[in-house]
Amino acid sequence: MALLSAQDVYVNLPTEDGMVHAVQGVSFEVRRGEIFGIVGESGSGKSVLTQAITGLLPGSDIAGRVLFDGADLITMSARQLRQLRGKRIGMVFQDPLSSLHPYFTIGSQITEVIRIHERSTSRSAAKRRAVEMLETVGIPNAAKRFNDYPHQFSGGMRQRVMIAMALVLRPDFIIADEPTTALDVTIQKQILTLLSQMRDELGATVIMISHDLGLLASFADRAMVMYAGHQMETGPISSLFTRPAHPYTAGLLRSSPTAEESNDRLIPIQGKAPSLLAVPTGCAFAPRCADAVADCFASRPVERVYDDGVTVNCLLHHDPGLPEPVREVDAFVTAMQRDGSRVHVVDPRRHVVQEPVVEVTDMRLSFRPKSRHPVHVLKGISLRLEQGDALGLVGESGCGKTTLARAIAGLIPATSGSIRFLGREIGQLNATEWRQMRQHVQMVFQDPYGSLNPRRRVGAIIGEPLRIQKRLRGAPLKSSVQELMELVGLDPEHYNRFPSEFSGGQRQRIGIARALALDPQLVIFDEPVSALDVSIQAQILNLIKDLRAAFGYTYLFISHDLAVVRHVCDRIAVMDGGEIIELAATETIFGAPQADFTKKLLAASVFQQPTAGAENRLLLAERPGPKVLSDSEVAR
Repeated sequence: MALLSAQDVYVNLPTEDGMVHAVQGVSFEVRRGEIFGIVGESGSGKSVLTQAITGLLPGSDIAGRVLFDGADLITMSARQLRQLRGKRIGMVFQDPLSSLHPYFTIGSQITEVIRIHERSTSRSAAKRRAVEMLETVGIPNAAKRFNDYPHQFSGGMRQRVMIAMALVLRPDFIIADEPTTALDVTIQKQILTLLSQMRDELGATVIMISHDLGLLASFADRAMVMYAGHQMETGPISSLFTRPAHPYTAGLLRSSPTAEESNDRLIPIQGKAPSLLAVPTGCAFAPRCADAVADCFASRPVERVYDDGVTVNCLLHHDPGLPEPVREVDAFVTAMQRDGSRVHVVDPRRHVVQEPVVEVTDMRLSFRPKSRHPVHVLKGISLRLEQGDALGLVGESGCGKTTLARAIAGLIPATSGSIRFLGREIGQLNATEWRQMRQHVQMVFQDPYGSLNPRRRVGAIIGEPLRIQKRLRGAPLKSSVQELMELVGLDPEHYNRFPSEFSGGQRQRIGIARALALDPQLVIFDEPVSALDVSIQAQILNLIKDLRAAFGYTYLFISHDLAVVRHVCDRIAVMDGGEIIELAATETIFGAPQADFTKKLLAASVFQQPTAGAENRLLLAERPGPKVLSDSEVAR
């Protein structure tokens, strides 16, 4: 029996640019006691859909019916929805730091939920229940930490507090909106296990929103795939994962690196998502679909129902095809080799160095806060990178990965030990020598939005290293920058645009172009794809691999995602508590890990995948897909 049933839901959002058609004719149901996933890229309408039906988008236009235990949420008053939220519908939002009020203790925020919905409950009883729930979600010393503030908790612990707040009234229904985004794999596994326990022990029904279909594969019972506000495919997770019926679902799976096997190449979804200001005449995914035919652009998709529980909105009568992998760098390198007379910014005929690119020996680093004992961050680190190596650095947040990278890049000094770069001790270089050496080590940062100056044009951002180190000006500088843009897959004609005019994946390409401007010996990638959708992530990972294959770069690649590291790196160094506890070839780490902590990371990274179902899939019904409603029809 369905606890939640949504029928032909439309959501329009008025903006200064026009009406955003965020959700278009979505229908689904969530059965009692099941975990239902909603998956798709950013901008697909996942969060807007759940926020709209629970009354969290005031000012939006909503049409359709959403029955929760028989009552229509769309027609409920604001007061009725407030009584329902918290009491019967719990919400776990994506960012626990911004969702928790920084001025109030976590205990007071949880007890507030209890006393608003149960006014007869005393403060002491509310506190007792809050402490019990904090213990249930795994907060150690819950009674002592009751009066702590959000900033005193780690990201994973803050997310547990959010889950405790959502569950303290034991609601029938929990909506978890990307609850594991940017968390360590071990914390991510704990959160997913906790939600499963809530379902098993408390009988809760869960909607899990995610951009990662692979993550849902071992967690959800059924899932709905959304794209550009439209419903693409819905069905049991085993069917969606092993035999996707819609090309978009297949594209999401092909874009996702898995920790179970190392593929030579990911196959990203080409193109970009459409604007939601206009509703397409045909299928919203047609411009990016390798299987699209003329009818896909001119006609609305039909809805097909199959005997394995899958419902798909698509004109395709067979399983999705496999697009041809594209190597972006190959055409660029071929053109470079053909034009042998021209001097290029990057050179595929890299000068071979005899000494290691980086050699770290017993390096230690401590911070000494005022009036406190020193904090030992790095404890005797030793590693070596030869030219052309790709070393992955993995570990939980706070283990010292980024600090080590910054020390190697010369951004912070080591307390003791040795860091030799191209045979020279960086601690003994004077300012002039280090400025010359600096061109050989560059960094690509985690956040493609925060790492680019929003007030500078892209040409100036990419060209700054060339202007400083090689003193280029005018036409030679512009030509070099446009060559770098072409190398990383950007349109050279966009030289004068600002970062805000680019997507997240394009901004990360800008960051890579800036790092390659001086043709460095070492490129340090600090979580370069953790903030990107899986299809964009696949494009960036392929680009990183292609650049190394073509130009022989040496990489230090930091990530908390072992699947990503396995796809890019030859060796992996596992860090814990400021120490490298295991360093070996990638397949050795995955096949025969030695350290207990490495085994723990792998256990949290490798999810049990669904097994393939029946090969034959029978069509049960075919009917027209969702209608296109005018803005006035949605607003009524």
